[in-house]
Amino acid sequence: MTKKALIIVVLFIVVLIAAGYKFITSQSTNFGGLKVLSTPPTNIFLDDRLIGKTPYEDKQPVGEHVLKLIPQETSTEATSWQGKIFINPSVLTFVNRELGISELTSGGEILTLEKNTQNEAQLAVFSQVDGASVIIDGQERGNTPLFINNIVPGEHDVAITSPGFVSRTVRVQTTVGYKLTINFQLALSGGSEIPGVEVSVTPTVSPSDSSKQQIIIKDTPTGFLRVRSGPTTSASEVAQVKPGEKYTLVEEKEGWYKINYSEDKEGWVSARYAEKIN
Repeated sequence: MTKKALIIVVLFIVVLIAAGYKFITSQSTNFGGLKVLSTPPTNIFLDDRLIGKTPYEDKQPVGEHVLKLIPQETSTEATSWQGKIFINPSVLTFVNRELGISELTSGGEILTLEKNTQNEAQLAVFSQVDGASVIIDGQERGNTPLFINNIVPGEHDVAITSPGFVSRTVRVQTTVGYKLTINFQLALSGGSEIPGVEVSVTPTVSPSDSSKQQIIIKDTPTGFLRVRSGPTTSASEVAQVKPGEKYTLVEEKEGWYKINYSEDKEGWVSARYAEKIN
């Protein structure tokens, strides 16, 4: 596991049950609570209906819903996210998303609380990575999917790790008579690639280019840097290059370098992740 894969994202979350949930003000069983956080801020759509922006807390009808988060800033490279959630009567469903430039580099968790028929606290842990290690209060308890009956009620730190992915931890509270389900999504750690898919272009520099200004690609959060057709984040992606690779500088604009990334191909990279060299 890489060093970056060992980074733990810590969230302090207390799951609120029926009696203490401040947004459920009536005895109606037709509504439950929904709390949504995201990085960057997003517009929230529930079943294709705009309900607000993150951070968000309010009550919504009980049942299965399709939740969609769309970044508010059009200039951001963060991708949108969509998934199914369940809202149960008089308890809170919590959604947290950290949106990367693609689904593979995005992470987060969905916490759902529901009543059970046993007089005990229960915990279920899932992830999109089968067999991810689950660590509860510092002790390894098994691999996903993991079900624990009769877990000690109270606060617990639940961590999940898997080689090649950024680990995550949530602090939760389990309660007698309720089952808490945590559904994690782990983001690929920096430098990870999709097996069988080429994600970079090998630079080719002819002898005639050796006297021209060069740039070197710096480290990036994703392990690669997008090459775009124009000097803007809205321009289409034409290639990807890796940290440490060197390219001939063709042109420069504020915040952007135009490079020759192949024998006869040119494109723009962000100057934030590139540096001129002699």
